[in-house]
Amino acid sequence: MVRPRRMRRVVECHKYNLNENRKPIELSVDEFEAIRFKDYRNIKQIDAAEFMGISQSTFHRILNSARHKLAISLIEGRRIVVVRGDTMIDQNKYLCNDCGFQWSNPEKTYEKCPDCGSKNIQRLNRDKLRGSSPDKCRCPECGYEEPKVKGVPCRTKICPECGSSLQGRGMCRI
Repeated sequence: MVRPRRMRRVVECHKYNLNENRKPIELSVDEFEAIRFKDYRNIKQIDAAEFMGISQSTFHRILNSARHKLAISLIEGRRIVVVRGDTMIDQNKYLCNDCGFQWSNPEKTYEKCPDCGSKNIQRLNRDKLRGSSPDKCRCPECGYEEPKVKGVPCRTKICPECGSSLQGRGMCRI
């Protein structure tokens, strides 16, 4: 016989009210990605860390930070804003045509989706999708481009038209 479910004690019933007057919570792209892998897709931390090219302990710290920020947002009714940081998107990534999961890992090739196990996957090339050139630095705000100088990161250059930092191929454009 199944035991009856016990009543849980809570301090109060929470009513979620979005408070537009408060400063929004800034969730970085890597925190967003950690939440997507672990909590949305339910992927093991060690595998998610491998996809992101970081250690499992670093992934765990990023995930804890993201969860803390989400909790603050829920409790205090603050908006969440995803902000870019020191993040790059791998040029070559995979897409599962069955579940829609996307991932990348430059050190490993895949025959099946790590999320659903389907073999119906395809490899996407970011340069073909975006039309970007590997030998140019581009402004994410106005689209200005200039030739890439070997050994000089694009992020150290400033756009002469709008003053934003330039980005190289594969940088995260939020």
